[in-house]
Amino acid sequence: MQPREPTRSEHGEVANSVESTKPAAALAGLDAARARMASDLREHGHALSPAVQDAFATVPRHLFVPEIGPAAAYRDEALVIKFSPDGLPISSSSQPAMMAIMLDQLGLRPGHRVLEIGTGSGYNAAVMSAVVGPDGEVVTIDIDPELVARAQASLRAVGADAVTVHCADGGYGDPAGAPFDRIIVTAGAWDIAPAWLDQLVPGGCLVLPLSIRGIQLSVCLERLGRGWLSTSACRCGFVRMLGAFAGPEDVMRLDEPSALVFQLSDGSPVDADALATALASEACDEPVPTTLASLAELADLDLWLTMTAGRLDRLTVLAAPGGWLSLAPLPPFGALVSNATDAHRLGIGMLLPVGFGQPADDAPAEPEPEGGPGAAHGPASGTLAGPGGPWTTAAVRGLGPGGRALAGRLAAQSDRWAELGRPASSEMRVVVWQAGDAPNRPGPDWLMLRRPSVTIAAGWSGASV
Repeated sequence: MQPREPTRSEHGEVANSVESTKPAAALAGLDAARARMASDLREHGHALSPAVQDAFATVPRHLFVPEIGPAAAYRDEALVIKFSPDGLPISSSSQPAMMAIMLDQLGLRPGHRVLEIGTGSGYNAAVMSAVVGPDGEVVTIDIDPELVARAQASLRAVGADAVTVHCADGGYGDPAGAPFDRIIVTAGAWDIAPAWLDQLVPGGCLVLPLSIRGIQLSVCLERLGRGWLSTSACRCGFVRMLGAFAGPEDVMRLDEPSALVFQLSDGSPVDADALATALASEACDEPVPTTLASLAELADLDLWLTMTAGRLDRLTVLAAPGGWLSLAPLPPFGALVSNATDAHRLGIGMLLPVGFGQPADDAPAEPEPEGGPGAAHGPASGTLAGPGGPWTTAAVRGLGPGGRALAGRLAAQSDRWAELGRPASSEMRVVVWQAGDAPNRPGPDWLMLRRPSVTIAAGWSGASV
């Protein structure tokens, strides 16, 4: 059941009244939960500065998500706070681990002026305000007036009155408040709005979840020469941006039994009936001729295949009431599609660990995707554990008339990934030029993407701008 969202007046009253009536023991428990969450983030390898760790340990997340409940608020999960009328997530309180990654990319320091695009619950703005301190400033923008009112009430409830909240299209930034030392976008971006680059001080940086052929990467961009170069990249998944700079991907739905809600990369067309038929067809698995040590490597190979298979479309699953986990159990939830508009040739290829679909008697139950559809998530980690012990190999599962050929092609390509040294998402570089510039391709194998506002190049070798 979807949580009921408090009204504008209820939200602030709930936040204040609940805190004022809690016994001392309950308040101490919440303090301990916050401290434990902050400590866990650091112990799990996130590079938290002392100021950021202190902010996570002191800002009360449960007051920004009162409908979730205090205990759940301090789990390392994304929490959906608003759904569209058709049931899709349109705003969430980001997973703390993903927040930690992006704040590390942002490099916040006391005294910084920060612009946030995508207010959501307001929790991220409150954390950043605690980091930049009284000499700094945080301005946050959201296009949804209900979310703005909700965030304002929560920010008042925690005493973060210094945060300025605007209701506007964040694609235009805040020209009246510019320039900013840092700009952070917390909604999936297909294009890079010129205002985000123009409203930075010299030496400033922009952190945003950027869609590269349907896969989102949290990248930090800094100016270099005529363009902007990424200094870090990490796989992520955020609710897509709305407004004038929204991407062209349409939300599509399949009827039962697949019942998928999905998008195709860059707004590519698809024969929905043929796709549904392909998903219901008999699968064939082609083994990947290289071993994999972790979920992170599985995700890295998935990204590399998506980047190098330029003629294929990336299918991203937004919701799966009919059970997408029966096809693909691991994040990110997606597949590659060939001949998407040709019912007689359409093929689907998805990367899976070997052994999935063949459970042993003592096999663990399938895990639910952490955070739910559309929620932010950090990079995958850990070993490929499953029935019979750790998974060390993977396969590409093919579906549809062209599925077998596509699976064989992708499995063979994975050998090249291993020969190149297993390029990882963290090693990928993104170069951005604003409209009007005439960039050179940084390398022969780099992917070039032309957006209305910018040209984006992405690849794994060194780059000059």
